[in-house]
Amino acid sequence: MERAVIVLLLEDDPTHTGLIKKELHAYDGSIVIEQVSSAEECFDLLGKKQKYNLIILNYDLPQKNGIEVLKKIRTEYRFRKSIITLIGSRHEGFAEDVIKAGATRYIIKTENYHSRLPTIVRECLKPIPVVKERIIGTKPHGAESIHFILDGQEVEGVKGETVLEVATRYSIEIPTLCYHPSVSTFGACRLCVVEITQRGRTKLQPSCVFPVAEGIEVKTASERVLKARRMLLEILMARCPESKILKDMAEDLGLRKTRFKLNTDPDKCILCGLCVRVCEEVVGVGALGFSQRGLHREISTPFLELSDICTGCGECAKICPTEAITLEYIDEKIRKKRRVVAVKCDGCAGYDNRACVVNCPTGALEVMPIEEYLSKHKMSFNIELRELLKESLEGTGGENGQE
Repeated sequence: MERAVIVLLLEDDPTHTGLIKKELHAYDGSIVIEQVSSAEECFDLLGKKQKYNLIILNYDLPQKNGIEVLKKIRTEYRFRKSIITLIGSRHEGFAEDVIKAGATRYIIKTENYHSRLPTIVRECLKPIPVVKERIIGTKPHGAESIHFILDGQEVEGVKGETVLEVATRYSIEIPTLCYHPSVSTFGACRLCVVEITQRGRTKLQPSCVFPVAEGIEVKTASERVLKARRMLLEILMARCPESKILKDMAEDLGLRKTRFKLNTDPDKCILCGLCVRVCEEVVGVGALGFSQRGLHREISTPFLELSDICTGCGECAKICPTEAITLEYIDEKIRKKRRVVAVKCDGCAGYDNRACVVNCPTGALEVMPIEEYLSKHKMSFNIELRELLKESLEGTGGENGQE
């Protein structure tokens, strides 16, 4: 992180405080943690207009008024950034109420819950993509507004949006493995399941494919929803017992192990289909696909042979949520470190091989170091535009961009 991150920690137990500080400082030494031991101290700091990037709140501390503390932070003090709530195992049933009250994420305090904090903190500190930052109440010209209830609050969506898209815009966390905004929805993992009441009937539906409708009521963390997610995770953990992301998601839900028989020949593929869709829809090659059926279904190249049309772009490895796909060999011409000019890009799968350049049929995309580009266009480029371009490319990873 380039700037100091200031975290307000509401925790009265010195042991837990020490463990949390140790984990967060090990993750990023620039994090500044201000710890208070009571809700009154927390309100006092917020009342002084102190600026915080994140609040970590121990739900057990305020005891019976934990929900009121959350609501007060959100409403009276108008704190709009992420709040992570730590919930003791005896209060696990309050998870749905905590989300309704305004918590961004919650963690069930299992034995090693503090070790998972850095990952969740990193996710909560990520800026919301511009596409998700649409101001509530504005919509594309001619689009139809749709109002419905989401976790107890009235929200507004647009016709054609899914429940998952609206929930993301309102900073409501719904776990998912097979969803990515750059490809079509597939509804394979089912972890984004939510409880939807429509016309007096309540059903569990995958939020990534369920379109918003006027007057529906959606619950993203009810006991029925959490129970379904735990079952789905148990099944996935039995299939892929070595997957780290599945273990982390299970611990977030207080799930320590699966009751099902573990796969004797384990891999990390959960058949989410993200690699197939990105290869076909984004890269435009279609080198991957599903083969066989039922229990024997898998993702492979046609006829299980090396594909001549694969460009080695690495997008399949980059988008895979469980790291089931790895790149073991890439042609030296593709692997050579280089940078796409005038585009802020993190590279393809971390190899800087630029699938857009490799696949361009006319060679219209040029690759050269940024310094060479600015020098070449010095006479024709406006000074302010040059500075803006240089600044936009600073985040692309200098060590990977050097030749």
